[in-house]
Amino acid sequence: MSDSSHEDGHRQDGLSGRVSAAVLLVFAAVLAIATGQIEYAFSSDPLGPQAFPYILSASLAVCGTWYFLRPGSADPWPGSELLRSAVGLIAVTAIAIGLMDYIGFLATAFIVCGWAAYLFGASAMSAIAIGAAQSAFWFLLFKYGLGTYLPAGSLLFPG
Repeated sequence: MSDSSHEDGHRQDGLSGRVSAAVLLVFAAVLAIATGQIEYAFSSDPLGPQAFPYILSASLAVCGTWYFLRPGSADPWPGSELLRSAVGLIAVTAIAIGLMDYIGFLATAFIVCGWAAYLFGASAMSAIAIGAAQSAFWFLLFKYGLGTYLPAGSLLFPG
């Protein structure tokens, strides 16, 4: 059997690996551009706040380039139902994050976690319960465990 086929007969030509590598390279470029926009007057860190994002961007670029040149074997592209679910989850996550300043962290986490649970096979009621439990967990962890600022949402808490 050749390197370009699997036991199940699906051809593996490295396209999915190269697409994934291209996505990594785009993320690396976006991260580098966004990092260049970080402004700061002073920093207690001798490297400044840009060092870690630039290192992460460079690491993503190296990995993306390596994976593009040597993609290896991969599973075939997902079927249409799984692909729709994945794209739907990405879209819901992006929309919820875009609305976070308006609806707050708790509502955003509830939507994303609940939707993900539903896509992974939870019933609607279970997805609601999972979304509520997960959003509460992440809120408590970030707000009180790590002391992170989380937006309350101007729509729900104006002023």
